Amino acid sequence: MLVGTKTSTKIIFLVALIIMLVLLLIFVTYSMRQGNFSRDINSNIMKLDEEAYGNTKFDSSLTKLTPILDKNINDNNSIHIKFNVGGSKKNNTEIIYDIALVNLSVDCELLSPYLKWKLIKNNNEEFTGSLDYRFDTIKDNRLVLTNIQQDLIPYNEDKTVYDHYDFYMWISDSCQEEDITLCKSHEEQTNLLNKVLSGKIEVELYGGTKTNVVREPREELNTSTCIKKDGDVNE
Repeated sequence: MLVGTKTSTKIIFLVALIIMLVLLLIFVTYSMRQGNFSRDINSNIMKLDEEAYGNTKFDSSLTKLTPILDKNINDNNSIHIKFNVGGSKKNNTEIIYDIALVNLSVDCELLSPYLKWKLIKNNNEEFTGSLDYRFDTIKDNRLVLTNIQQDLIPYNEDKTVYDHYDFYMWISDSCQEEDITLCKSHEEQTNLLNKVLSGKIEVELYGGTKTNVVREPREELNTSTCIKKDGDVNE
């Protein structure tokens, strides 16, 4: 009986150990995807060429956003940020990256399908979306723009080879016709004017393999992700 008891104890211990290892692996994988570990890695072996990257902060108070035709986007009617992404001389490993909006402060009214954005890479590849909660959920004041991680271009001595990005954000008119009479309906959009919208674009560096971003749309607005009319942000 004693031998059987010891064997059972060993089996229980091994099962518990396996479960702990599986849970640890899941936690590490999730944390790396969320960028928790990437910030630690950044300080050691992953660096951007900060000089090329530049300032990526934005504030809608500096640009008068009004409803426009999507084809008529320009620097006067949209938030437009240009930036370059390339590796630092200190990097000694292959690196991938996401591009995200961070430190987002946004009025709840702007979590709308009409507050659109697009990210253009090297005047070719486009990532598009909106701040609509039915497109994706803002978490911890963060929204990922890239659908999958990108390869970080290694450092080059002449500093001429980068990934070049243009980011645009604008209010899309509910009628996308030059002649408004051609639209069967035209939604009132004054609720989108003169609202709070600020943040910055951040390049988040990772090691490992690429994964597709998983969007988390909602059926209803979660006011904890935005600024309500009284100016408070729910926690």
